[in-house]
Amino acid sequence: MHETYESLRFCVGPGEWEARAATLHVAAGGSFFGMFRGQIGLEANEGVLLTAYSDEARLAAASGALRAAAEGLRGLCAERMIATVRPVRVSPVTIAGVYAFRSFEIADSDSEEFVSLSERAWPEFEAGFDAQIIGLWKSLDVRPPEARFHLLTRYASLATWEASRADVGRPEFARRHKLTRATRVVTATLA
Repeated sequence: MHETYESLRFCVGPGEWEARAATLHVAAGGSFFGMFRGQIGLEANEGVLLTAYSDEARLAAASGALRAAAEGLRGLCAERMIATVRPVRVSPVTIAGVYAFRSFEIADSDSEEFVSLSERAWPEFEAGFDAQIIGLWKSLDVRPPEARFHLLTRYASLATWEASRADVGRPEFARRHKLTRATRVVTATLA
């Protein structure tokens, strides 16, 4: 647990998705965790590649191959992250659905409480919806006193995602909301 991950956002040209996505997948090699194609809040030809490494040193060593494969792509944006309570093991994402990528900007001093609130709310949330929390990561590229967390959740459909918005009144979610300075969400499908 607590592997180092990298999120690489990228945008390909018209008609290039399949070829460029395949090139990135091969370059990721054994560190591949998931690739997602934009749906809401991302361009149709925009994607997110998640890779996982046992530590920061291995991520740094592997980044050259990914950067070479990404040469010529528009809008490249990479962020290094560390897994918190999920995922518990590195296993590539394979289940079809809608994937919501949500970021949270909080005070670093609230990080431990933020993670605990999230973890406590998930079992009942997952039991109430056709949804699975894939992971909650803390950015390594944001330094105290600030912190950024990334939450990846799989929903059966956009209707399921929308229905789950009514569940934000749960005490843990309400408290987490109070700790949150800013939050953004985009959705994607498994590529």
